[in-house]
Amino acid sequence: MFWDKLIPQNYHYKRDVCAVEVVFSDTATHYYYSHLKTKGSQLEVIASDAFSEWSELPKNISKNKVPVVLIINGKGIILKKIDWTENTAQKLALNQLVETHLPAINANEFYIQLYEQAGNSGFLALCRKEQADLVLATCKDKVTDLAEVYIGVPVVLAMQAIWQNYNVLPTTFHTVQLTNNVIDTIVTRGETTPEDFKAEGLQLAAHQVLSFAAAMAYLTKQRVVEHLHPTWQSINVLHIERNKFRFLQILVVAIALVLALSNVFFYSRYFNANNAIDTELNVYQGKNDEINRLLNDYQSKKDLIESAGVLTKNSVSEYADRIAATMPNGVVLTELVFNPPIQSDDDTLVSYRKNNITIKGRCNKSLIVNEWENVLKMQTFIKDVALEKFSYNNEGVLPNFEIKIITND
Repeated sequence: MFWDKLIPQNYHYKRDVCAVEVVFSDTATHYYYSHLKTKGSQLEVIASDAFSEWSELPKNISKNKVPVVLIINGKGIILKKIDWTENTAQKLALNQLVETHLPAINANEFYIQLYEQAGNSGFLALCRKEQADLVLATCKDKVTDLAEVYIGVPVVLAMQAIWQNYNVLPTTFHTVQLTNNVIDTIVTRGETTPEDFKAEGLQLAAHQVLSFAAAMAYLTKQRVVEHLHPTWQSINVLHIERNKFRFLQILVVAIALVLALSNVFFYSRYFNANNAIDTELNVYQGKNDEINRLLNDYQSKKDLIESAGVLTKNSVSEYADRIAATMPNGVVLTELVFNPPIQSDDDTLVSYRKNNITIKGRCNKSLIVNEWENVLKMQTFIKDVALEKFSYNNEGVLPNFEIKIITND
């Protein structure tokens, strides 16, 4: 998949592993396990012991989903050392090597592996399918993550980096003879008790060697074996795919967590800032409403004042004097109104006629009133004069004429 390139190879394998050697004998099946983990650049043995039933495998192996590597060994295992020239090694595939070196074997009845080592030599390891399938079926009930399966003693090739200067390597029931840093022969050991393997501060009992080697192969990512059957080839491939998927899950969760935390951070930050802005906005909104109310009140009063002519130049007394100076004898003045109000039926504010003067009075002769009208028209401050009403009445207290004057601005 395209995302494989995004996943570092360190995450193809876990940092700890449990290797279990399953040893078949004439009387019983024995189990030896080693639980190893990497600590920096060092390998640390967490636990190593023997047990007689799968149920005795430590619970934390299954609980913590520690990958398990199996080594099938003992009775029923066939090992065949093979040698080839360099040219032959480049041409023959594993199935051809089996046909060449084990022509009497029916390959369909066995699981077959090839352990290749330096010196153009290696080992073919065979285990009957019924025997191996029984082990795998029992193992799968107790193990959640099977990582690899090895057949026989040659898995010790994974320890080649630490067996320098050794000629003999003890294992559970065999002795491995080393020559020039490669496996020369593998022989069954008798009843003698072998010495522990000691190297670079490491001390292993014989029954720990194969499980340690298989665990070391896993943790150091060594491919020491080639499988003939696709079923066993897929075991390690599926294990790696599970680890990749687990890494992607962790990566997705981590990204989601980072996004969630970022969202919380920015939300909190902008939420607080927004609250502060809202509070400030509410304060200014109230002030703005108050300002608008004052402006409206001011505008209405200003209109009233302007309509009343209060702000304009006030010439009332001057106009009154000049009008009075022209008033003829025989005229009784009853009213002199500057900017009279405009009559309205609704309850709106009172409006006034600007530059208007209304004169009301009594005179028995219309000729006198007409002459006065002509005199008023001659005044420079007057724009227009009109006799609105003239009537005769017998009530001496009521005005019988009304003159409307329009002044210049």
